[in-house]
Amino acid sequence: MVIWTWVEGALSDGRPMWLYIAEESGNIVQSSVCDDQHPRTEDEFISQFGGRVLRAESDVLSRAAAQVAEYFAGVRLDFDLPFYLAGTPFQRSVWNQLLQIPFGVTRTYGELAETIGHPTAFRAVGNANGRNNLPVFVPCHRVLASGGKLGGFTGGIGLKKRLLAHEAAVLAARRAA
Repeated sequence: MVIWTWVEGALSDGRPMWLYIAEESGNIVQSSVCDDQHPRTEDEFISQFGGRVLRAESDVLSRAAAQVAEYFAGVRLDFDLPFYLAGTPFQRSVWNQLLQIPFGVTRTYGELAETIGHPTAFRAVGNANGRNNLPVFVPCHRVLASGGKLGGFTGGIGLKKRLLAHEAAVLAARRAA
């Protein structure tokens, strides 16, 4: 059985953002980020689980919700949670590299392709990025196209811009303190 919850917060720009989070067998298995400009309903989130989903609480979901709230508030820079990364070996290698990108830092698809030992596979890296089921937790928003272009984001480019701007603002505030 999949259980889920959601977290509401505001990023450094003051606008609201929500993250739906699903857990199965003690692991975070799915998340979906949205805001007032890029909405997603509960029904849209839970429909992907084919009816075997329940809104409930668990230790893992409580910890995830608390950590997401801290991320939204600019207190948390990374997550310490059990994730289940369901995908091909190539996709998992990309997602594991995404977990290595520090808060507020960006990489290009090409840089990731080189890091995983497939320097010409930047398009495949982009496709794996697009299939990331754990946005925010597995920070695919930190990956850019060549030349610094934003590229894509499953939640929409506006959300990607907001997440990147939030991380930059949090780091700037920390440096100024």
